[in-house]
Amino acid sequence: MPTNPWVAVHAAASPSLHARELRRSWDDYLSDGRLAHVRLPIAESWHRSQVAGIDPSRTRAPTLLADPRDVRERWRAHPLEAAAPLIRRWLGPVTGDNQQLIVVSGADGLLLWLDGDVKVRSAAADAMNFVEGARWDEAGAGTNAIGTALATDHPVQVHAAEHFSEIVHGWTCSAAPVHDPEDGRLLGVIDLTGLMATAHPQSLSAALAAARAVEADLRVRAQARDARQRVRYLELMAATRGEVALVSRSGRVIADHPDGFIRAARIEVPPGGGSIVLPGGRPGFAEAIDRGDAYVIRALPEAGGRSPRLERIPAPVITEVALDDPGDLTDWRRAQLELSRLAEEQAALRRVATLVAGQATAEEIFAAVAEEVAHLLRAARGTVSRYEPDETMTVVAFWTADGHKLPVGTRVDLEGDSVAALVQQLGRPSRIDTYGGLSGPVVELASTLGAPSHSTVGAPILVDGRVWGAILASSTAPDPFPGDTESRLMGFAELVATAISNAVTRAELNASRARIVTAADEARRRIEHDLHDGAQQRLVSLALELRVAAGDATAGIDELRTELARAANAVTAALDELREISRGIHPAILSTGGLAPALRALSRRSAIPVELGATTSARFPERIELASYYVVSELLTNAAKHARASAVSVAVEQVNMNLHLSISDDGVGGADPSRGSGLVGLYDRVEALGGTILVESPVGAGTSVCVSLPLG
Repeated sequence: MPTNPWVAVHAAASPSLHARELRRSWDDYLSDGRLAHVRLPIAESWHRSQVAGIDPSRTRAPTLLADPRDVRERWRAHPLEAAAPLIRRWLGPVTGDNQQLIVVSGADGLLLWLDGDVKVRSAAADAMNFVEGARWDEAGAGTNAIGTALATDHPVQVHAAEHFSEIVHGWTCSAAPVHDPEDGRLLGVIDLTGLMATAHPQSLSAALAAARAVEADLRVRAQARDARQRVRYLELMAATRGEVALVSRSGRVIADHPDGFIRAARIEVPPGGGSIVLPGGRPGFAEAIDRGDAYVIRALPEAGGRSPRLERIPAPVITEVALDDPGDLTDWRRAQLELSRLAEEQAALRRVATLVAGQATAEEIFAAVAEEVAHLLRAARGTVSRYEPDETMTVVAFWTADGHKLPVGTRVDLEGDSVAALVQQLGRPSRIDTYGGLSGPVVELASTLGAPSHSTVGAPILVDGRVWGAILASSTAPDPFPGDTESRLMGFAELVATAISNAVTRAELNASRARIVTAADEARRRIEHDLHDGAQQRLVSLALELRVAAGDATAGIDELRTELARAANAVTAALDELREISRGIHPAILSTGGLAPALRALSRRSAIPVELGATTSARFPERIELASYYVVSELLTNAAKHARASAVSVAVEQVNMNLHLSISDDGVGGADPSRGSGLVGLYDRVEALGGTILVESPVGAGTSVCVSLPLG
């Protein structure tokens, strides 16, 4: 049984075999109430299902509670509907690999949204009425991941006969509850459901990760909503006489009076507002605003005092207030605006970070960054560009508010004046606050995109120490961007750099895997060729010669001795060839003597002199010794064949929990992995063990290779 009582299956266990064991436990429970080998959450759920009157052997599926139109209306009004793209992004790769369905239910167990393979959806609908509008709480369907997650408010996986109802025994489901970060209430469940044979413990981890991502997204949306409301009602609060505060629908304080009359993070507010009790026992009044999404709180006189007349709060006049306006802002108003701006910026960064973490495509991330940057900085245009080796840049994303389009893939020369050129040259954020008298291809292109730009700010996208590209924001307003715009852009540039690095790493990993498979295939073919054309042919010839000798009744003793001597020589030659082939597969001396003797033997066979310095004679894990042997072997071969070296030095030492190899030659240098020098295979071998390899090979100055392999 898994140590985690909420997980149904082991990663290495057979789901089908485990299902048969669970069926026996299910039969035992129904026949005499025995609960052998049943997880505690499942046993408790079975009891609740019995109390609810669920017939375990029924053939009728869970009851449909809503028609399709009603379900669509409920889903559109549900807080999780806006998170559907995020849920699909997190769980889509899982469903594609394992033919599972993504499901979202409400807090009442009603299925609101299903997404996934059409065939699996059809099978689930036919087998157990698993469709939008069906009721899957425990009272409606018995033990199942959705209903049990709702009943326990805990992520849970339910496999095969752990379902109380027999019609669900062919399925496995993993579900995690989602809570509203605003007030902690249960919003519903995210579930992965698939055929029993595809069960995997990581399905529960995936569902839980998606639920946490959705909660984080809801939290970001709440922060952005706070920021908007704080700005919208800032002037009203500053102008209102008496003590006033702004709170969310759950009573969370968004903005307090300059003197801080509430002095608490949260207060109790009845739905719709009305009379309330403030911290300390003072009376107050809550008036709903923004369609009940927030409240304005005002203090009332103490008991016995005269109650002021409360007038309806007018709709706020929304104006843009800049933080760097001359001293017409009080410290309190400035602090409120700064809080709003920070929340807005964090929300934008989190949205992009979610895309990066969810391994969205580069195109999706670039497009999101261009739009988020433009919105955040109140810019007319947002652009993400990639620098090319020929001193041009390629537009990889563009967003504008006025409808003008700049196609992705547009290429423009960097000659002349532009922020893009400055960023590339300096490798740091740059700006131009006025375009008067400027010219160049970038300026000419910008002039075709609507109103002329008055100022532009750019930040470099740094990948592996080089300037990969830039994020640019352009404003058509007469005032320049605030002084901290560059630092705000760099947060997005770092996320884009992470996304690019992730994409490059994934591509390199896939290429490395392909090379490893190809190398293994080539090695097998080489061994087969060597055996067929070498030792096998010698042995076949030897067998024929021995048969001839055995069948020659007239041969004399001297003639037979000669034939036997020839046969002995042939056997010796065949054995030598087999030893040579086996040395290429796995050197025997490496197994018996360890790395140091194997490297000495390798040095003696080298075509050029080798100076070997091995400071350790210790034994290491077999994979480390084998990788070290082949690294040195390949580099000695390279030095003789390609580098035209006259000498090679090899050093081996153990430093803490790492084995360091250093191989240097005095050859022609210029080694380049892209030209198939054998270095690519070494990179694959070393990195597969979690090691690192550094190659320095200046033309005419020899080649030095440093390898570090972890011993842990």
